[in-house]
Amino acid sequence: MKETVAIYKKQRVFIENSLTSMIANIDLDQYDMMKEKSIFAMFPALKATYKINANNKQSTPMYTEDGSDSSALGLDKSYLLGRVQFREDNIYISNAYVNSMSGTLYITIVVRLKSEYLVYDFELYELLKELSLIEGHELFGQYTRYFYALFGFLLAGFSVALVVYAIYIAWALVVEQDKETLAGLFRSIIALTLGLAIFDLSKTILEHEVFYKSLSRSNNLENRLLARFLTSIIIALSIESLMVVFKIALSDYSKMIYAFYLISGVALMIVALSLFIFIMRYQGQKG
Repeated sequence: MKETVAIYKKQRVFIENSLTSMIANIDLDQYDMMKEKSIFAMFPALKATYKINANNKQSTPMYTEDGSDSSALGLDKSYLLGRVQFREDNIYISNAYVNSMSGTLYITIVVRLKSEYLVYDFELYELLKELSLIEGHELFGQYTRYFYALFGFLLAGFSVALVVYAIYIAWALVVEQDKETLAGLFRSIIALTLGLAIFDLSKTILEHEVFYKSLSRSNNLENRLLARFLTSIIIALSIESLMVVFKIALSDYSKMIYAFYLISGVALMIVALSLFIFIMRYQGQKG
């Protein structure tokens, strides 16, 4: 839902101009004849329309593509018109809002005539598809959701496997009394760190692509996820570098240059991550 709002805010001028053109194509003299069928065929995003008389009361049933609803006939609409500020062309276009009946985003257009008002309710998501600002297909959406679900649960499974491997290494050190105790502890910590990073990745995928699709991407979610994942990788590589230094110090100092190369690579990753976070925050403040 918030992704739809983000597109709406970015393309608001274009959307309002397009809505104005749509309304201009409706022959007001033919409205009574068009309202039940042809008007909804012309504009798939239009979900409801009705009239308000000079006394601010609904004078016609609410017409939809499925028929008409007379339950609100004669209802006072002063609360609606009281907040309306018409443009010079006697058209008012509302902000996006959540429709209480459907729970989806809508935009309402009110056209002021001489003695009455015409109200049009457009579903925002369908409107964005109609204007080619967003592409949507229910079958493809379900397929991608199932794929993300499978991928997310597989990642979670691999993270659990890494945790089990880390516990196994620690248990083997105690039972077998391996001489490589320090190296084993390092491997255990690296496995735990990678397991945590992979689990964090799987949790985010499942939350934002499977279970809570409406969560916003406008807050640089992907960038924050990448920064956290890279941080976990850098920590793991730093531990590995420290283990290499200890191994070389205990065996052959002539190979210390390789440890230096590894530490230098980690340092470059830290610098790159720092620049990435700085640019990300700068763009966030600028936006």
